Amino acid sequence: MNKTKSKPPSTSEQFNKVYSSPISHWVWSDIRIPQELIELIKTKNPKTTLELGCGLGLFSNFVAKQGIKATGVDFSSVAIENAMRRVAENELKPEFIVGDVTNLETIKEKFDISYDVGCFHCLNEESQQKYASEVYRLLKPVGTHLIWALDLSPSEIKLSPDYIAKTFENGFHLVNSKFSRRRIIASHWYWLVRK
Repeated sequence: MNKTKSKPPSTSEQFNKVYSSPISHWVWSDIRIPQELIELIKTKNPKTTLELGCGLGLFSNFVAKQGIKATGVDFSSVAIENAMRRVAENELKPEFIVGDVTNLETIKEKFDISYDVGCFHCLNEESQQKYASEVYRLLKPVGTHLIWALDLSPSEIKLSPDYIAKTFENGFHLVNSKFSRRRIIASHWYWLVRK
């Protein structure tokens, strides 16, 4: 019997469909704030943050509730609409933007820290290079960019500390990496500091 491997969503249209479902979006959504993000906020004490691939905005919302100016970007307009509805009644709320993490020319502000929990590994190699350039442009010097990524991307790129260091070498130092079993799958956290 020929089994077809189910491919994860990769386009904004596919993610719009996922985020429109009351059930299937839970496969791609987080319900807990990562300790790595909590520690980064505590140690760096940022005034401004940028989340790439924010989905339903749970992490940006957490950051905003700490009194930090939080901005979240996602290319799924449905995810952004849902994120905005979720925080509508909050006194402190993030700004949510529909945008492509490889081309964020509408954002001019510089950020103290940026983070990404599950977006980078969805990109192909060319898009990863563009993403790295955009993070460099938007992050203040010596700002930290935190990434959580699967060790084997949905497009079967093998991600590793060496791979991440090479991808970001023009603008960042990889200062730390840590193996993780987040979502049960082999993955890593990466801490990159802008040169």
